[in-house]
Amino acid sequence: MGVAPTSIALEMQFAGTAGAWTNVWADVRAQVDVVASYGIAAGGPGDRCAQPGSLTFALDNSANNSNTAVGYYSPGHANVRSGFEIGIACRLAITYGGTTYYKVVGRLASIHATANQRGPWTTLCVVHDYLDECLRTSLKRQAVLTSKRGDEVFDTLVAAMPSAPGSSTSGTGRETYALALDAKSPEEGVSVLGELQRLAMSEAGFIYAKGTTNASTAQAFTYESRTDRAKKNTNQSTFDDDDIEAISIRRSRDSVINRMQVLTHPRRKDGSSVVLYSMRDATVGTDSAVALLAGESITLVCPYTDPDDREQRCAGTSMVTPASSTDYTANAAADASGADMSSSLGVSATYGGTSASVVLTNNHASTTLYITKFDFRGLGIYDQQTTVNELEDATSQSTFGTNTYRYDASYQMDPVVGNSFAKHFLGVYKDAQQSAESVTILLNKNAGLMAAGLTREVGDRIGISEAQTALDEGYFIQSVTLTIKPTNIIRCKWTLSPASRIVYWFIGTAGASNVGTSTLLSF
Repeated sequence: MGVAPTSIALEMQFAGTAGAWTNVWADVRAQVDVVASYGIAAGGPGDRCAQPGSLTFALDNSANNSNTAVGYYSPGHANVRSGFEIGIACRLAITYGGTTYYKVVGRLASIHATANQRGPWTTLCVVHDYLDECLRTSLKRQAVLTSKRGDEVFDTLVAAMPSAPGSSTSGTGRETYALALDAKSPEEGVSVLGELQRLAMSEAGFIYAKGTTNASTAQAFTYESRTDRAKKNTNQSTFDDDDIEAISIRRSRDSVINRMQVLTHPRRKDGSSVVLYSMRDATVGTDSAVALLAGESITLVCPYTDPDDREQRCAGTSMVTPASSTDYTANAAADASGADMSSSLGVSATYGGTSASVVLTNNHASTTLYITKFDFRGLGIYDQQTTVNELEDATSQSTFGTNTYRYDASYQMDPVVGNSFAKHFLGVYKDAQQSAESVTILLNKNAGLMAAGLTREVGDRIGISEAQTALDEGYFIQSVTLTIKPTNIIRCKWTLSPASRIVYWFIGTAGASNVGTSTLLSF
């Protein structure tokens, strides 16, 4: 082994998010590799948003651990370490050359203590990063956004999360979206991660979490605009045969795209208020009236639907505050024949882009109220048809066979924009390409590899040179996987995307100003 990191720390917050970080590396079992993996899984046209990253490791649950206690890492055991439980914060930190690199920060998601009196007395742990929080969080009463750039939509989604990432950064979005977080976002089930995926596809940008060298900002939740990578025209690190331990290079017909379909979504917006939610149809019967005892409250979530087709969801904006008689009535009888008690009904509404929640309270001292009518009105926004922008390359199809790719740009309304997307992707993918899909380096081989392997992150540009296939080109890192043996042996695997797929024309930018030769027209 040529070089080793100064230290490796696997830290946990046993006393809550405001507590100190405790290093448990001394209890990491040598038989199981520590694996940190995060980023975007592949490098195709639709690979835009990262999925949850992970950190896996095994802890010593025998009497040989740092507390000499069997069951030290078994929640529920009499000897369990105080605070060791799913949900606690964990992070991986590697120090080398005077710099500490924070790679994965997240929450302990899974604990599997092996149950066997004869061993191996191991507790397997899985940590998931901030993207998992985004996956588990559904949008709730998030208003429709109008005239916002992609970075502004990203910032809104991050702000809507129940907990903030270590830090977030965003490049300026390429264009302004007329509508976002609208009819394709029924907030009862769509996750924030699902919405981030729509955003990344609409921008043709990238969203991911990456490591940092600052404990207070780890990990950095990142939004890249469509052109951020295109301005990186030089490799930040280069690797050749002497540096590379393993490389996957492929030339495949499956990677050729010669029939490109880009979906755009024109919207329709009402010019005047319509009923987007109706609690009850009086023709159904008296059983459909909501009864509230004196002093009782009920909370309802009210999805917006198309007035002309109640099976179709829609979005709503400019919502009208419910008015007695016009929007709701309460009576002393379920069939609405009793006295009008609407003045005793308390109504507190919270509006979202695709539904509203309302708290209805019977403020009468003694009488049961029957709510026989309750509506929400506003301007409906409807995404009920899709325009398919299709371009083909007959020469490529004749040579390689037809391969169709369907790309959904959810926030894009203009077919002209969709056509520019299709033109770009077809130009990039219609020809056969030989490219590196991934590369692995052993960081311990020398100081340069250790520094580069720890420094380079998702979104960075690197150069790869390999003699056997005559490969020599630039790549963007899509994902990072660190495999660490407790003996401090570190291997780094990067999933890659060719930089040649993101070569736009920028006047006055070195390496990006020769349209038609070294670059393509930006879109």
